[in-house]
Amino acid sequence: MYELHTPVNHKAVAKYIGYYLIAFTFVLVVPTIAALVLGNVDAAIDYGSTAVAVFIIGSLIYRALPDYDLETKEALIIVALVFPISAFLSAVPMSLTTGMPFIDAYFESVSAVTTTGLSVAPADVGPVFLFARSWGQWVGGIGIILVVLSVLIRPGTTASRMYKANYGDMKIKPTVISTTRTLGKVYIIITLISLILLLMSGMSLFDSICHALSCVSTGGFSTRPEGIRAYQGSLIPTAISISCLLGAVSFVLYPHLFKKPEKIFKNLELRYFLAFIAIGSIVFAFTLERGNTDYDLIQDSLFQIINAITTAGFSTIDLSILSEASKAVLIFMMWIGGNVGSTAGGIKVLKVILLLKVVHNVLLRLFLPRETITPIKIEDHVIESDEIYNLVTFMLLYTLILIVSSFIFMLYGTNMSSSVFEVSSALSTVGLSAGATSASMPVVLKLVLIIDMLFGRIEIIPLILLFMPGTWIKRKWANKRNVKT
Repeated sequence: MYELHTPVNHKAVAKYIGYYLIAFTFVLVVPTIAALVLGNVDAAIDYGSTAVAVFIIGSLIYRALPDYDLETKEALIIVALVFPISAFLSAVPMSLTTGMPFIDAYFESVSAVTTTGLSVAPADVGPVFLFARSWGQWVGGIGIILVVLSVLIRPGTTASRMYKANYGDMKIKPTVISTTRTLGKVYIIITLISLILLLMSGMSLFDSICHALSCVSTGGFSTRPEGIRAYQGSLIPTAISISCLLGAVSFVLYPHLFKKPEKIFKNLELRYFLAFIAIGSIVFAFTLERGNTDYDLIQDSLFQIINAITTAGFSTIDLSILSEASKAVLIFMMWIGGNVGSTAGGIKVLKVILLLKVVHNVLLRLFLPRETITPIKIEDHVIESDEIYNLVTFMLLYTLILIVSSFIFMLYGTNMSSSVFEVSSALSTVGLSAGATSASMPVVLKLVLIIDMLFGRIEIIPLILLFMPGTWIKRKWANKRNVKT
């Protein structure tokens, strides 16, 4: 508990931000190369010069400070800093290249690194911008922390705490470093599978690359202003749906695909996930008020529910004309989200299962003697009280942020259903919009969505810790308390 009463080591945080800046240089190099391939020399200069500047700053910080072993609190702070800093660094060349106002470029960059997909960009931004957004989503999906862990940081306590702050207790291999490298391999493989599926469905090479990067990261940025509605037929929406599902399933399950496939289909979270998709598609189909054929209705319903619950955010229909009931179904699906250990956002299916177990346990105990012990279990794992407290805290904060953000939208004249829809989309990092998100929206609302997207990707607690004075400044009352104890 002593660790909680002391501020973070500023130099340790700065040291590993230096590591991160060096790693992020390579993230900026890819759009630089893409700009050269696409024949846009000016954009290549903008991205290339930004990459050089970031590398120099990162190297100076790294060399100026000694090595430190990170505490858990410092790892959490670094994870909280990585995403807004990544968005800022990406927004600089993006604004220079397109001429967009910096706030709009930062909005796009936050939407990219948080894998949300909400957009305020104009329609004629050019191919370099479109690729850079999708690339940003792909990097944000697996997390820049994975790059840092896999390449720059040595095995040990620091690597373990950095990993746990970003990915929790999810492990595939015995060590953190081997686990992150396996996760990276899985991510690359499913991206290639997505690319092949999109090419086979008839999509162009450029569009296939951009959509594959956005699909497996469950990001949702498209190369067309109309989104997936711009493509004819059912092959492309089907390929998009499969790709999004690949990104929303826990990466822990993939290594078992060839060795123990039965373990995948016995996974409780995956079974609930598929059940939510089936039920949601049926309910959503009943709420649609359109004269479609049965096949079109089923296809649109299934596509939209998959893109809501996987938090990918692609769409084949105009969401602004949906009924209130249809919007409510999509909102509910966005809240649920994908699997723990995937690129999907939302509350996550495993937390929903745990919440249902807690409710069941409370109701069950009403009929049992008070001294009866009724442990809560998910498969073979007994849930500790700390996990329940964390869940209740998360749900309370999630609901509070949702209510406050929606109220701010309503103050600016947006109706209640659209307000809740847009905020839910940002907070669950989905990217679906009922029409309220646009370049013309007030700056205050853009800032609200930016904050919500960061909350959704970083999962609230680390971002709150970032703004707590005690995180950075030594408190006198804590010192007195430590002396007494």
